[in-house]
Amino acid sequence: MAKLRNYLPYLILLGMFGLLAWLVYLNPVLGVDTTVSGFIQGISLPGFNGFMGFISRLGNFPAWVISPVAAVIWLWCKGYRLQSVICGLVPAVTALIVGISKWIIDRPRPYGLEDGGTSFPSGHTAYALACYGVIFFLIPRFIRDPLLRLVLRLVCLVPILFMGISRVYLNAHWPSDVLASYLLAGAVLGIGLTYLWQRLAKGVNHA
Repeated sequence: MAKLRNYLPYLILLGMFGLLAWLVYLNPVLGVDTTVSGFIQGISLPGFNGFMGFISRLGNFPAWVISPVAAVIWLWCKGYRLQSVICGLVPAVTALIVGISKWIIDRPRPYGLEDGGTSFPSGHTAYALACYGVIFFLIPRFIRDPLLRLVLRLVCLVPILFMGISRVYLNAHWPSDVLASYLLAGAVLGIGLTYLWQRLAKGVNHA
């Protein structure tokens, strides 16, 4: 029972994702979406447009798979088998749920924008949190130098924090698409890491 409680916050996130998906399914265009989108798209700062474009491209295939694949291979070769499996499973499970959700919800992109798929949830945002998030939490266990550890974690945080904003700014997604992605990827990431920490606490290094 105690172990199940450790997963409860992430199961709540999944439930919130499900509720938001149902709401969007019933109402493809939400009033709050247009308000928040207008605010974000109204940001006018030097270089901001280029920065948003760069961040968004980090979520394109194959860019978003490079970091987790490299981490999976490195961890496996170093003998950290369980960490390697979790590092691969978190993005894979997230991508699977994103794909199924897009097919079921079938929400049009903002104002009919054609960008190679449907809108809900934001794949770019979910992949950013799933891929860079799992690496962010694993870095302290393998990088001893404090400065290098800080720099690498900051590098991971940039796409995590700005990917969602970039997708709304570029009019590729509604804010609710982005919120759903953070809920979903946060839940999958939390479940994966909780399982990992529990197994490692028992001295187990295999799935």
